Amino acid sequence: MEYILSFGVLILIYILIYYKSLKPKSREYKIKFSLFYIYICMVLFATIMPFRIIMPGQNELFYRRLNLVPFRDIYNSYRGAIKDMILNVLMFIPFGFLISLLKEKTLLKTILMSFSFSLFIEVTQLLYAWTSITSIRTCDITDIITNTTGGIIGFLLYKLVKFLTKKVKVIIF
Repeated sequence: MEYILSFGVLILIYILIYYKSLKPKSREYKIKFSLFYIYICMVLFATIMPFRIIMPGQNELFYRRLNLVPFRDIYNSYRGAIKDMILNVLMFIPFGFLISLLKEKTLLKTILMSFSFSLFIEVTQLLYAWTSITSIRTCDITDIITNTTGGIIGFLLYKLVKFLTKKVKVIIF
């Protein structure tokens, strides 16, 4: 039920965005925006959904869910550390690509946007850990680093695809 409510909120947000600012846009822009929005919803589903009402201070041991040591899991020989890092990079490659596809960005802007979105996710996960003893979410600096790296790779892939499509057009015509 929590997931249905969370998806309902995301659909309502999309509808409000559509009627407020997307209606006068071109069909191409609407498709790009919709793809980006679906991607964001999928990331939120994997990282912080279902959305919960925060009741501060429920878990006094929440700081155990906070990791401020980069790559600590590798140093501690955590079995799934490398896999988690690769998945975080892969999860954010579409972010860097789609945000650039939606509106041309510089590398610095893409880095800042990837970092900001990742930080939002990690802080939200920490807040969830603070509010619930049963929270399985953790706030990890390594995730921010690997997510931002994925955003950079996505940006570079966008630039490569853009370059290649220009070259193909030149060869065809």
